[in-house]
Amino acid sequence: MSVLAAAEFSPRAAGRFWWRNLTVGRKTLVVTLIPRFLEAIAYLAVMGLGLGAYVTTINGVDYVRFIAPGVAGATVMFGAILETTYNAFVRIHIRRVYEAAVTTPLSVQDVVVGEYLWATTRAVAYGTIFLAVMAVFGLVSSPLAILCLPVMLLGALVFAVLGMLYTAFVTNIESFNIFFTAVLTPMFLFGGVFFPFDKLPEWAQAIAWCLPLSNLVVVLRALTLGTANGMTWVHILVLMAMAVVLFPIPLIRMAQALRA
Repeated sequence: MSVLAAAEFSPRAAGRFWWRNLTVGRKTLVVTLIPRFLEAIAYLAVMGLGLGAYVTTINGVDYVRFIAPGVAGATVMFGAILETTYNAFVRIHIRRVYEAAVTTPLSVQDVVVGEYLWATTRAVAYGTIFLAVMAVFGLVSSPLAILCLPVMLLGALVFAVLGMLYTAFVTNIESFNIFFTAVLTPMFLFGGVFFPFDKLPEWAQAIAWCLPLSNLVVVLRALTLGTANGMTWVHILVLMAMAVVLFPIPLIRMAQALRA
């Protein structure tokens, strides 16, 4: 079987698995969204009143206005990653949802893409709540902020695929501790959320700009501050390239793993 054939899926069938997850997940939707709302308020209050008292501006921008879109991007990242790591692992290895799903006309590839869609949906919901809180706090300076929603969708897809990429290769839930400690935490700290990169060594800047979170944060910041320019499109294209390159790998790997 060719690589292209192994990565084939049906959008309609993937939508059915997305609907299955939505049907199950909507029972706890309010319970999961309320903490995200309170978390957004806490982040902005603590960072604005705490660090903001020592670091008043960055590049001429109020510190809380600088970090708010960065934290929004991180919220999208964690929302998508959690869904395609721990939650997906439980569905695969503990509840055996994947095995049940593939006994229907759905293929493994359909199920994995359905997971992408569901993780993206939840992550965008979290990001939208954070963006709404930013607007209430007066931290949105441009009507271009409405474009944050499709950008969050793109970023959420990248992180959903990244999480599933790791999940497809692990068989022990404890392995996620390595992923979160060695990958997500450094990305959160060095993803441009809390400080710009221009003071870092050149090699560190090069690494930082290869992180998906860095590109997402830059775009969200430009849109909320109204400073979008040609480079903003470059970062969007980088995110698109990451999504395209990584998208088929978990499909192929999960098909192999479930046939083993």
